[in-house]
Amino acid sequence: MLKTIKQRQIFRLYLLFIISLMIMPINSSEQLNNITVLQLRGDYFFHGALFIPWAYFSFTNNKSIFLWLFIGLLVAGLSEGIQYLLPYRSFNINDILANSIGIFLGFAFSFLLNPFKSKS
Repeated sequence: MLKTIKQRQIFRLYLLFIISLMIMPINSSEQLNNITVLQLRGDYFFHGALFIPWAYFSFTNNKSIFLWLFIGLLVAGLSEGIQYLLPYRSFNINDILANSIGIFLGFAFSFLLNPFKSKS
């Protein structure tokens, strides 16, 4: 459980933001698909950045970090899996990879910035 009501509300808003981005018919992907950085499309960076905050919530609840990491990876995969079922969205395995990298980066940043709050 998240420690405070405010933290629960922030997490709910964050999750709602992820869900809304995953189901909205966004047509701007063509613009993001044409941006490349080191031969990677720009939307991969957006996918990764979207999931970096996931790690923050592992430190504000009572679940183990490994369980929270597993749940995050599950949400990262499901977010693309749902798009596979929507006719106006497109599924991309690289987006799942970018989402997962974002989760791992978030945990890495969390451990680097605050190693004493980590728990197993």
